[in-house]
Amino acid sequence: MTTTIEERDVQPTIHVRTTVPMTELMGAQGAALAAMHAFLSERGVAPAGAPYVRYHTFGGDETDVEVGVPVAAALPGDGPVTPGTLPAGPVALLVHMGAHDTLGESYERLSAFVKESDREPAGTGWEVYHWIDLTQAPDPASWPAPTDWRTDLVQPVSGPRHG
Repeated sequence: MTTTIEERDVQPTIHVRTTVPMTELMGAQGAALAAMHAFLSERGVAPAGAPYVRYHTFGGDETDVEVGVPVAAALPGDGPVTPGTLPAGPVALLVHMGAHDTLGESYERLSAFVKESDREPAGTGWEVYHWIDLTQAPDPASWPAPTDWRTDLVQPVSGPRHG
């Protein structure tokens, strides 16, 4: 697993944001991916990267989740699909390879890296799912085995602390 600090430009996105019970999270993510694929296909627009998931709240009985995909230029929304952006600025990036049952350990490594880099989290992070291609209809049966998944954990961070 590699962990780095990168500088990012603002990234236009389309996304579906909803609050759902934790027990319905996977279904909500699948529905959001399908809605974004249909939205892009109807407009003849290709995604500008892999889809992401950003949890605005996580834990307890429900979560506020944003499922999105980068696009080359801002697009108007339609129905549940709305325009948005991923923020500009420095981010800590950890590349997680494999199934998500060990994501908690990767998040711990990312948090330790941020502290070791003399930075602090600066806003809500997100996960990028490189094995999902929204140029095609989302079909979990066509995805690689979870052992081959690449998930980027992206955490916006403050600049180095001075003091």
